[in-house]
Amino acid sequence: MSDQTTDAIAELMLQFRRALLKQDQAAVRRLTDAYIRIYARLKDKIDLLIDAIEVEQPTSAALKRNTRYTSLITQMEVELTKYQVILANEIEQVGRDAITYAGRDVSRLLRAIGTEAPNRLPVDVILGLLGFLAADSQLFQRIDNLASVTTQGVADAILEGVGLGKSPQAIVGLIRDNLGSGLTDATRMTKTAQMWAYREAKRAIYIENSDQIDGWYWITDLTNNPCMACIAEHGTFHELDEIQDDHHNGHCDSIPAIQGFRSPRQVEVSGEEWFYGLSDAEQQKLMGKDTWNAWKGGAFQLSEMKHRVENDVYGQMINQTPLWELLGAEPPNRTE
Repeated sequence: MSDQTTDAIAELMLQFRRALLKQDQAAVRRLTDAYIRIYARLKDKIDLLIDAIEVEQPTSAALKRNTRYTSLITQMEVELTKYQVILANEIEQVGRDAITYAGRDVSRLLRAIGTEAPNRLPVDVILGLLGFLAADSQLFQRIDNLASVTTQGVADAILEGVGLGKSPQAIVGLIRDNLGSGLTDATRMTKTAQMWAYREAKRAIYIENSDQIDGWYWITDLTNNPCMACIAEHGTFHELDEIQDDHHNGHCDSIPAIQGFRSPRQVEVSGEEWFYGLSDAEQQKLMGKDTWNAWKGGAFQLSEMKHRVENDVYGQMINQTPLWELLGAEPPNRTE
């Protein structure tokens, strides 16, 4: 493969990433705008409740019986239940779009290196292979629980704040923060579903074209403050039956290993080699000072900074190994 070809692949990968990021940002913006409107519709009820707390200074037990409290909590669950529909529709759409992009991007990549165009798979066929996007999947069950879980978190925070004697202003902050957790969950679910759909759709196309694709390389955006698990994975080769099990909100990607072509320039330097080439300050920024000091002291190898955990939606997902685990210690705040 010529330098000109590898440069073309590098440029295409950047284009693909920008297009996905644009879609990601648009989805997050739509979800955020819808959530802002929910808060606006609840604002009057929040203000009435805070007025009651300030004037009456109720106990937690008394607040539970307060009509302003029960009215806010009831309306909040109604609003968030409507939001669940918006979220489900958003995830379904970004999943379909990601599959479409995957087919387009693999075709463009193969054409760029002069090989034959790949066999395409219909979007609905790939969608059927992605169990996490099924209507009865664990992902959509989580969406169905968003309203009740978020509302309960807000209700508990209000009662706890009153019980602890927090100021009305502090309780407003508790309401805002705990209500905001629903938006955090929604955006995390959407971003993760989008990237998993994109990566798994690409892998399905790789498998469909196994007569010219032998496997795939893990690609990490090393310019965007990646986690140490993704750095350790960058440049590694994987068989076609291996899932690219990136973490939540992860934006790692893959490049196919084409028969008869050497590995692309993006993986000529592994993630570990790249990390070793950084300054001490840059390494500390990525790894964290305490973890970096332990690593420099020989407490563990760089490859040990990735491990896999079970997830009920996606199966296994990589994660950065926490320092306490690397050192063989007990987890912090461990309760018997």
